[in-house]
Amino acid sequence: MKKALRVILILLVLVLISVHVYGFFGIKDASIEMNPENLIVVEAPDQTEAMEHPDFIKEEYVPVIPEGTNIALEGKATASSFTQVYNARRAIDGVAVGVSYWEAAPNSYPNTLTVDLQRKAPIHAIRICLNPASIWAKRTQTFSVKISDDGENFEELIPMQQYTFDPDRNNEVVLEFDTVETQFVQLEFTENSGATGGQVAEFEIYSKES
Repeated sequence: MKKALRVILILLVLVLISVHVYGFFGIKDASIEMNPENLIVVEAPDQTEAMEHPDFIKEEYVPVIPEGTNIALEGKATASSFTQVYNARRAIDGVAVGVSYWEAAPNSYPNTLTVDLQRKAPIHAIRICLNPASIWAKRTQTFSVKISDDGENFEELIPMQQYTFDPDRNNEVVLEFDTVETQFVQLEFTENSGATGGQVAEFEIYSKES
């Protein structure tokens, strides 16, 4: 008797679950769902190979490398501050991926990153990069560019502006200007929407002088 009662209870539970599931997904009244008036016919394209929807295809981006030589690689970098192991030297080591970047101490604006070129040289372009990996999400940074002959008295070369760093565009910002001669080049940061201090993976300074 108990065994029969248990079987009946199990059957009732299965019936209740079936009604709940079919009702929840709207399958109970299939005649309404399958009414031709409720259907939209979409013509599929002829396909002979794997295809990707155009809305999901990213535009190919070619990194912008200014003319000349990146002479920052020969220089010495210093910063107003840094956090953990992300010191200024990492910004001019020629490596933009992984953990090779400079980051200022949290909430210490304004932040400065300065490169001593070790000699006075003509420069005409600057390329500032973050890690190009998509995990480094799109962000803005606000900074100015200053130059100096002695490392103490700086004059503004490019006024403070907000720039967008987008991994879909290699997380780079390229600034070109009329050629100037200088020994020290400095970035001054006042905002970073992706962190609490300025960040630079590579600070490249270009000269056409061989």
